[in-house]
Amino acid sequence: MNEIDQIISEMSAKDAKVLCREVMSITDTMDVLRNKWTVEILTAILCGSTRFKDIMGDLHGISEKVLTDRLRQMADDRLIERVECYGYPPRVEYRVTDHGKHLYVIVYRMTEWGVEHRRLMLG
Repeated sequence: MNEIDQIISEMSAKDAKVLCREVMSITDTMDVLRNKWTVEILTAILCGSTRFKDIMGDLHGISEKVLTDRLRQMADDRLIERVECYGYPPRVEYRVTDHGKHLYVIVYRMTEWGVEHRRLMLG
């Protein structure tokens, strides 16, 4: 049995209440991904831009206020962590948490699906 058939079989065997809770979890995931700039910020940090100005430079069209707000929200969502680096001058860096890395795996899989979907639609 392939992976898709296995998933369908597992879904069919579940109680309606359990399935409903799982659908709510999908909504939670989509809510996080739906927030503008989340994927772009995660990508920038994973690619090595860990300081505010570096992230800002990677993202075209975002204001400093919006980036500040998004970084705060992403830290609240435990996707990234804000690390204060003491020294002279003191600085702040951002790192993707394990929780954020797990989300990025989903994003990567969605990218793979999107590439295949586009290929099928465009022939």
